[in-house]
Amino acid sequence: MTNREHHPDEAFVGKELEPRQFEVSANHVEDYFEGLKLDSDWYEDSGGNSDKLLPSMLLVDAESMSGASFRNNFGNLWMRQELDFHAPLSSETEMRVESRVKDIYEWRNRTIVLQESKIYGENDTILGVMRHHQSYLLDQDSGRVALRKPSDKEGVRKFNVPKGDLLEPVAREIDLEMCGTFFHGNKHYHTNKEASQELGFEEVVVGGKMTISYIGDMLDRSFGHKWFDGGKLDVKFTNIVWPGDRVTAKGVLTDERSVSDDIAEARVWMEKDDGTVVIVGNAYIPD
Repeated sequence: MTNREHHPDEAFVGKELEPRQFEVSANHVEDYFEGLKLDSDWYEDSGGNSDKLLPSMLLVDAESMSGASFRNNFGNLWMRQELDFHAPLSSETEMRVESRVKDIYEWRNRTIVLQESKIYGENDTILGVMRHHQSYLLDQDSGRVALRKPSDKEGVRKFNVPKGDLLEPVAREIDLEMCGTFFHGNKHYHTNKEASQELGFEEVVVGGKMTISYIGDMLDRSFGHKWFDGGKLDVKFTNIVWPGDRVTAKGVLTDERSVSDDIAEARVWMEKDDGTVVIVGNAYIPD
């Protein structure tokens, strides 16, 4: 962890954030599907006798950076996300979120805050656990963020499509209007160019919540209730997506069983049309 002195409003290791309420409204769900240009029919038909099934990645909206970030958020980027799903979310139902700063560590020229959040439903039933790794440039507060070229990243250059059964991919071209809808009309660096430039980026940075949602949609449709009731996802964000990029979420169900014999594994990734990989990771699905 870093030895930086912390401000009481900023992240520090062991910090317990105030519990907060979380609710998925009908408007929230509408913005999700419209912003991503996804069809909701599958979710409506898969809920059985209960309410319609909600996309698994709506769980990510339970996270909040408030109190788990730094006052200097210049150039901040989402680096990694881990999710454990225990049960589907419910619409229009109040849930409770408990979060803490689990670690702060250095990676290359960035400082990473690892925040863990647990989401509880009725009768304190746990619905999901998330570990969010957000990176900050604490030694810079103006100018432009220096971004490495995708071709210079050794991990991406070595990426090979794994062997196994291909999952049905999800492809979309993301435009600025979609970003505004997905983030409910809020003005920030994922929706507004001026706000993005204030943080050191030349263009709007397409939010990680959007891109990871295409991975989630692919997994939701591929594995159904098994995914919602016990799936796990661990992904890294390797390159920025900009408005105008067309991205494709892809996955391969492998024969590997590194966790246990009753846990299936899938390699998941997202790439642009030019082959640039923007997300890469693993999904684990109970049989």
